[in-house]
Amino acid sequence: MSKPNHPSPAVTPQSEAEAFVVQHALAFYRDMKRNAQNAPFGEFLNYAEAIAVAQGRELVKTSLQTLVQEEVNEVEKKTRRNSVEPVARRNGIEAGAPKKSKPPQEP
Repeated sequence: MSKPNHPSPAVTPQSEAEAFVVQHALAFYRDMKRNAQNAPFGEFLNYAEAIAVAQGRELVKTSLQTLVQEEVNEVEKKTRRNSVEPVARRNGIEAGAPKKSKPPQEP
């Protein structure tokens, strides 16, 4: 993979979870590059590979944990919404809208 001659478009995370993963991936790359560049002559690839294996596992683990937590949050949100809506409908209340009160009738 060669380095592009022109700047690539900026990555725009679409959620806090994506931003978190992008930050970790960038930190991983920069750390790997810095350490490999400081390797003794002829050891660049060995150093880069050692860091990629060790820290790459951590990056994958962190990404997976973030993904799972994001899914758990979505399921919990749907579960709460689904458990509230049937109760609201039974009581004649539209979910998400406050119940409208009728003005008192004159005798």
